[in-house]
Amino acid sequence: MTDSPAGSQTEILNAEECWRYLRSSYIGRLAVINGDIPEIFPVNFSIAGETLVFRTAPGTKLRALLGGGIAALEVDGLNPYSTEVWSVVAKGRPQPFDETTMQLPAGDADREPWEPGIKNHLVAITPTDVTGRRFPVRPRSRWWPPVDFSADWL
Repeated sequence: MTDSPAGSQTEILNAEECWRYLRSSYIGRLAVINGDIPEIFPVNFSIAGETLVFRTAPGTKLRALLGGGIAALEVDGLNPYSTEVWSVVAKGRPQPFDETTMQLPAGDADREPWEPGIKNHLVAITPTDVTGRRFPVRPRSRWWPPVDFSADWL
């Protein structure tokens, strides 16, 4: 891990730390491009080696995933004391899960999507880029009252 610029307490996570956090979770947000429009979907996922795997049904998400573009999966969390948060983003080209060359972990083989309906398309993303960061949570006294953002946003 390395520190971020000037005074920030944000730590940039190395690949090993990013995968540790990814393996500690099973809920994320999948970002895809649908034509010219970004779409974000909540998904529950499994990890097979260094491949992210999830089920989906035909529709917008599957069309965007298999359209040849890059997708991103973001997973966030916080430590047990809620004093530190982390965020990991994995980017890669989605493909149909190939059961002849890939194998789901035994405990996750039957993981079902949360949303009802038949989701018989298993999709795999083997990330080409995995990045993450971790930082302490500021005390709530620093959040409120709202500040005037007008000068900060210019």
